[in-house]
Order: sequence, then C-alpha cells, then structure tokens
Amino acid sequence: MLGDVRLDEGLETGVEASLAPKPRRAGSPQHLSEFDQQCWHDFLEEDGALVVLAAGLHPADVPMLRDFLLRLNAPIVAEATANLHAENSLKHLMYHGGEKMLRSSKFRRVLRLGAVPTMRWWRDLESLGEIRVLNISRAQFPGLARSENVDVLPWGILEKSEVRVQKSDDAISAAVGIAAKLDKLLETNPNSEPSWMRQLSRVIGKDAVVFLGNSLPIREWNLAADKAMPDTVFFANRGANSAMYDMNAPWILSQLSVAKRRIVVINNGGGKIFSRVPWLNALSPGAKRVMENPHVFSFEPWARMWGMDYRLFTDSRNLQDDDAKCAVWEIRPDADQTAAFWKCDRQTPQQ
Repeated sequence: MLGDVRLDEGLETGVEASLAPKPRRAGSPQHLSEFDQQCWHDFLEEDGALVVLAAGLHPADVPMLRDFLLRLNAPIVAEATANLHAENSLKHLMYHGGEKMLRSSKFRRVLRLGAVPTMRWWRDLESLGEIRVLNISRAQFPGLARSENVDVLPWGILEKSEVRVQKSDDAISAAVGIAAKLDKLLETNPNSEPSWMRQLSRVIGKDAVVFLGNSLPIREWNLAADKAMPDTVFFANRGANSAMYDMNAPWILSQLSVAKRRIVVINNGGGKIFSRVPWLNALSPGAKRVMENPHVFSFEPWARMWGMDYRLFTDSRNLQDDDAKCAVWEIRPDADQTAAFWKCDRQTPQQ
C-alpha cells in the first residue's frame, strides 16, 4: 500500500503555453444570466454526439458532479485529476481508450468540466471548428484560442440541468473496441511505459494522494491506469518539472510529518516523448539527440543523498510495496516494448 506518491519522468523538457481567451464571457457563478441559460439550453438541444471531458476537479466537487453526470447520461472521458475514477455509479458512462477513442468517435459536442485537459485531442479541437465546445469551470477560461463554437459558462449552471442526453451508439461501440485492444497491447508489452502505469495503479492502496508530474507520465497514466482506485486523490502539473530538474526538492522531507511516501521516477533515459513528435522525424540524428537529452544516470545516489530508501524495478511482475517510510522507486521501462506498444496503438502522445 502506498501513501503519498509522486510520479515523474527521468528527463523531459517542454513548456505549455497559455492562450489568451477569445470567446464571449458568461456571468459569474453566483448569477446566471439569460445568456447563460440560453447558451446551456441550446448546447443540450443541439444534434450530434456529446462527450464530457473532465479534468482538474477537486474531490469536494465530486458528489454534486456525480448527480449531474447521471442526469446528463452522456459518455465521460475523465483524466485522473477529475477524481471520478472511484464513482461506481458512473462506471457505465466512463469510456477509455485515450486519444484514439476520441479521434475515432464521431463526437460533435464537447462539454469540458474543470481544468483544461492534458490530452492532445483537446488541442486538436483548435482546428475542428465544427465541433462545439462548452467550458464549465471555476476558472472562466476556454482553454482554446478559437472563438468559433466555443463558450464558457459558470460553475453554477451544473445544478440547473434536468435534461437527459442520449448517448451515441457509434461512439460507444468505438470506445468499447478500442479499450479492448488497449488491454491486449498492455498485456502483450508488460514492461512498456504505459503498462508500468497500469501496474503502478494496481499497487497504490486506499486513501493515497498521487501527484502526477510532467506531460508524458500524465498522459500515459490517463491512458493505461486502472480506473477503480478507492479514496485515492489525484493532482497533476504538466510542464518542465521532471525529476532531474527538481533534484533539490527532497530538502523539505525532514520538516514534514512522518508518512509513507514514494517518489516514482520513470527513467527512460531521456525526454523520449520528443522522439515521437512527428515534426522531429525530419531532424538529423544529432539534432534529435539534443532534443531528447539522453542519459545513463541512476537515481540511487540521489535517493541516498536525501536519506531515502531506493528500489530499482525493470520487470513489472516484480513490482510490490514494502514497509519503508520514504523511498525512491526507479522504473526502467523496456524501450523495445514501449516502441512496439506505440507502433501498434498508433496514438503516440505528442506535445
């Protein structure tokens, strides 16, 4: 059983840009204007398959959201930070398969709840102006640069809906088939990076707090992790915050209360997400090497420096917890299996 867990990658760079909001602003959460209500009504009454994208939700919001989502009765794609994974009543609405499922399904309306999703498909919506996007968040920002078919409504609108939306059979069929293929790929490549995420999710115990760090681990976790993790709370921060950029962070441990903590480093030997970004394929081997920043470092000396226990895992079948209070877990995925997984899955995470 794990306590607080931080999941990070050995080395990755990248900056997530903030885009200036362009859509028309809605009223405040305390006051629902006529525009708010009309916009909400129009969105629900439009034709076309609807999908809910959920991310960055506080656990305290989950009870109200659960009731709303049950009334809405639409497919849900929830990132770990949505903290909806343990809601058994929503299981029939939760669909998996990641980017591939979203691209393959014929969704024409997107309801975003909470924070801006980390998934690439969200960014692809910039060029898919025919898909209407409605954002409902405590932060009144759309998360998209385009203004066409994009609106923002206050959080309070969620308590006003009594409308049930029928699910799209085509979208659901695509989701079920893709999720089954994903499970098979994870089983076939047990030491690939995504498979390690699934194994880690199975080791995490009840009442854990999990912090997911930087973009590749976040996306791989959202793709592959088991969804039923009771009373586990998730937070995440996407960007250049990998373990090798943050090696002084454990200085604070001596000032924290004693607790069970695990810092999990996915050490793939460099910023491997850049090796799969399409536009980088045209670069010379030397340029690619600069982008990836490959290394052969072990994190054991770092763990010892800060007085933490250290464990190295290279086979997911050997992954199990112990009684150490504070430890670094270094996971070294199999590069060939990871490449095979992404080649077969064809939904490579991109910046």
